[in-house]
Amino acid sequence: MLIKAYVKAARLRTLPLALAAVALGGILAAHFGQHNWSITVLAALTAILLQILSNFANDYGDFRSGVDANRTDRALGGGDLTLQQMKTALVIITTLSTICGVSLIVISFKELSVLSVLYFIIGLLAIAAAFKYTAGKNPYGYRGLGDLAVLIFFGLVPVTGLYYMHNPVVDYAFYHSLLPAAAFGLLSAGVLNINNIRDIDSDLAMNKRTLATYLGATRALWYQLVLLVLAYGLMMWFIRSSSAEVGFTMWLVLPVHLLQWIALRNAVRSAAERSVFNKLLKFLVLTNLVFVIVFGILLLA
Repeated sequence: MLIKAYVKAARLRTLPLALAAVALGGILAAHFGQHNWSITVLAALTAILLQILSNFANDYGDFRSGVDANRTDRALGGGDLTLQQMKTALVIITTLSTICGVSLIVISFKELSVLSVLYFIIGLLAIAAAFKYTAGKNPYGYRGLGDLAVLIFFGLVPVTGLYYMHNPVVDYAFYHSLLPAAAFGLLSAGVLNINNIRDIDSDLAMNKRTLATYLGATRALWYQLVLLVLAYGLMMWFIRSSSAEVGFTMWLVLPVHLLQWIALRNAVRSAAERSVFNKLLKFLVLTNLVFVIVFGILLLA
């Protein structure tokens, strides 16, 4: 069925990552100032649409370049969708993302201003980033820049950007929100890194250069640990000037992240099958979501 094919291309397992970023922004807004559920819910819908857009564009771009031409776990590579059907879906999702993004800006700022225009531009950049990762001419995902894009558009933009929509003041709290925003962006980059470690051989064969292909599997594994250490370092910095109980979050989730890294190390050393890396991907996405939920409970309790 066509609907089943689009659901496959949407890669629903990646959506919790987008939702977690929005949840973190809302949590920080509630902690430091005001929180508006209308803004958070609309931001969540926008984030979901942008994530689906990114996944559709990734499927489309990798198929066109030949990277995923024979992958049955992809909608185009598996023959579940035609290129024209995917193009149509990209247009529809882009339109819906734009409508939701504009609605979010209108509800947040209520009038045309420099800030509303700036947020509109940021929204357009987010749409462009979702599409240009592997699609279009000179996709930046083929030049090792995907990790940087994830840090920005899964960390700084959704978390601090959403916080500012709730509390439009540049003060200590705004700058302080950058710490958990960057930390979550680093954890999200770790998700991409596992994906890229899994695909090193096939990406090299098709001249797709991710950061993992530049580093090699062993260095990419240690890069994963660096991302984890930096993320927790930023969160501990944030916690030092917040409620002491929030620090308990680190000790709850840190062992899980470390166990995942050990499992990744074992998978790399044993040249494990794709299914092993896929399980690690799903587990890390859910762990990051749980991390945000526990953080929110302790911060707002």
